[in-house]
Amino acid sequence: MTSRVAARLVRAAVAGALFAGSLRGQVPGVVRGRLTDARSARPIADGRVEIDGRAEYVRSSADGTFLVRGLEARSYTVRLSALGYRARLMDVEVTNGRTTSIDAPLDPVGAPLRGVVVSAAPDTSSTSSTVFDRAAIEVSGRRDLGELLQNTPGVVVTQAGGPGSATRVSFRGSAANEVLVMIDGVPINSAITGDVDLSLLTLEGIERVTVRTGARSARYGGRALAGVIEIQTRRASREASALLRNGAWGDRQASFTVGSGWDAGSARVASALTADYRAVRGDFPYERPAFRGGGLTRRVNSDVASRQLQGTLSLAHASDRIGIRGVWQDLSRGLAGSISQPSPTGRQGSARLSGGVDARLQLHRLSWVAAGDITHERTTYQDPAPPFATRFDDTVQVTGAMASTSVAAGRGAVQASLGGEVRRLDIESTMLSVGAPRVQRLLGAWASLRGTRSLQRIAAYVDAELSTRADDNSLGGERTISPHGTARLRRGAAALSLSLGTGFAPPSLSDQFFHEGVLVRPNPALRAERTRGDLEARLAVLDRAYGPILFTGDAAVYRADIDGMILWQPDFRFIWSPSNVDVRRSGWELSARGALPAAGIDVQGGVNRSNVSYAGPVLDGQVVYRPRTTAAATLGITQPNGRLEFSHRFIGERRTVAGSSLNLLHPYRLTDARVRTSLVRPAWTIDATLGVENLFDQEAAMLVDYPFPGRTWTLTLRLKRNARVSALPFTLSGVSRCCAPLARTTALRSLVAPSSR
Repeated sequence: MTSRVAARLVRAAVAGALFAGSLRGQVPGVVRGRLTDARSARPIADGRVEIDGRAEYVRSSADGTFLVRGLEARSYTVRLSALGYRARLMDVEVTNGRTTSIDAPLDPVGAPLRGVVVSAAPDTSSTSSTVFDRAAIEVSGRRDLGELLQNTPGVVVTQAGGPGSATRVSFRGSAANEVLVMIDGVPINSAITGDVDLSLLTLEGIERVTVRTGARSARYGGRALAGVIEIQTRRASREASALLRNGAWGDRQASFTVGSGWDAGSARVASALTADYRAVRGDFPYERPAFRGGGLTRRVNSDVASRQLQGTLSLAHASDRIGIRGVWQDLSRGLAGSISQPSPTGRQGSARLSGGVDARLQLHRLSWVAAGDITHERTTYQDPAPPFATRFDDTVQVTGAMASTSVAAGRGAVQASLGGEVRRLDIESTMLSVGAPRVQRLLGAWASLRGTRSLQRIAAYVDAELSTRADDNSLGGERTISPHGTARLRRGAAALSLSLGTGFAPPSLSDQFFHEGVLVRPNPALRAERTRGDLEARLAVLDRAYGPILFTGDAAVYRADIDGMILWQPDFRFIWSPSNVDVRRSGWELSARGALPAAGIDVQGGVNRSNVSYAGPVLDGQVVYRPRTTAAATLGITQPNGRLEFSHRFIGERRTVAGSSLNLLHPYRLTDARVRTSLVRPAWTIDATLGVENLFDQEAAMLVDYPFPGRTWTLTLRLKRNARVSALPFTLSGVSRCCAPLARTTALRSLVAPSSR
């Protein structure tokens, strides 16, 4: 039944695309405009322009201008928005083959400090999405992707220790390998384990992060069972900036970005280079739990050092663009082990080299996108004297090549798209058994059809999207069809959406072919994990004004059972091996943001509940560590000379199974504080941020035997120059002399001295 429905969707999408491409009699129109500040008349850069009936949106350039091509002659509703400004709706009449010009002043919503925004915002063009742009990333003060996402609705970040330690992510009670992570459209999940260590993804090379919860395999394929994290690398133009960070536990970071842009005839060329270095000493004292013997001790061999170099080059003409990127990353990390089995000698080394190209062309009504990437990774795990078992020296090498392409076409309020991708992984690992496969090939093809209809009688519009994808995995010869449907009704500031889809995650090589050892046995016969009915209903209120207060709210309920979740558990001989177990997942999410612009106050928060239970016989005491309830809240006060921000997060009880107290972890609450000030000049800006994490020095641990450090502080200095430069127009010594008095203040010493080293 599913295959027949999917086939009909594919045929409908193909027919829509061919029908759109056959219309040659009409000439598409263009909407041109400029976003400006209603008070100062200054241009607004990076504003967002959404056209009803179109899945994609455009952003305003540095001078506030924007251009939307390929519009059929009819009336449109245009939504104009920008961070720090009240969103605006405008009705626009597009005529055949002509350019329609609009002037769009936006009202500011507060007395903003330059560069200060709310840390994240919902993506109004999609359900279940949260977006962090470059400005939000910089203001967050976070160091890596795991730290950035820890307050995101529906997301649980699991960290095995202090700053820089291995970090995994879970969506709505999922496993980490059921969340797909992509950089510039390329999946980066481990070929061996299927998950991603988010602590390796430093933020200075990232331009934009989009978090999409819910089953997404209809577009993204395998591992998108619970959601997707899309990362766009930084592509600065005509910019020079530097970041210096110093913090507790030997946390050091230095990052530099330099970019330039120039005209080549009617085209625009831009280039950027980012270099980043981070080191954490990592050793910190902690109270050993009573059942581990009690007393004060120190965690050692948890140091981290990483280096990254990232470069991009792009050529753009009108709406056409081609870009080239390259990334080199190197990491060295201590493998401290658990506090019950500490290791002073374990080490991890990792090196990654990646290069890719992407292109976008607009051909009349057709929009064509293509991308390619080649990546080589090498990781080593060594311990000559582990606390238990024998010494190990393991190596993993993966070389991957990927190519994808898609084409989209539209006629009026209907859009259709087709796409496909091919990926090959060559794998060598001493961690896998002798019979493990060395090559994995993945093929995927997708289609979607989207339509929008205006309901003029009730001043609303409704849009719906049907999509499906077919995937083929060479491991096991598995073929999967993943349909998905979404419908949304929007009227004014309110939007109601309903989605139903499917997702899957293939078994990892470590599950199937892990090198068998004492009391450990892999399972080559594992089936893929699947969710066949990921159902979500969501109600949102966007940018609504209640007197002097601006409000955005969001509520969602979902059910997303998993057939065949892969869990490691022992048999009657206590031999551990993975098996497929059905899991029931359901829950709800509430989030809201409010602002009082006249006072410079903004508040945001959210509560999430994920219920997870197992069907069938599962070992009592199986460790899962997925809290049922999480919550987070942030209070920000922005004044002309700075911003003060407090954030509080709650992680509920982590349990094993109902009625069992084995490895039970009680709830914990952590509060962070952040103070930021800026010195702004016409050509450059210095931002200074003091952050204190775990302000009240609470003892906490996300996992048993992996404690967090106590109070932690960081001082970050960022120098940015927005001008055409060929080299960095400053020196580190100059930055240090300029900002040293801030680091010597009595307030800083008294705030961070009590327990940080």
